[in-house]
Amino acid sequence: MQNAQNTWKCSKCGYTLTATPPPPETCPACKEKCEFLDVSCYTPDCTGTGQDKRLG
Repeated sequence: MQNAQNTWKCSKCGYTLTATPPPPETCPACKEKCEFLDVSCYTPDCTGTGQDKRLG
């Protein structure tokens, strides 16, 4: 069984990454401790995969 991966966006620099929950505490791009926002696409109208562009 494969673990589901979400798309996360750094609240400080906007970097996005795909990883299994929970996201890292430190952003790999800006190296800051930040809150990662889940911007995964869950609905069919945004294709159901990847990043939901409406969320960031």
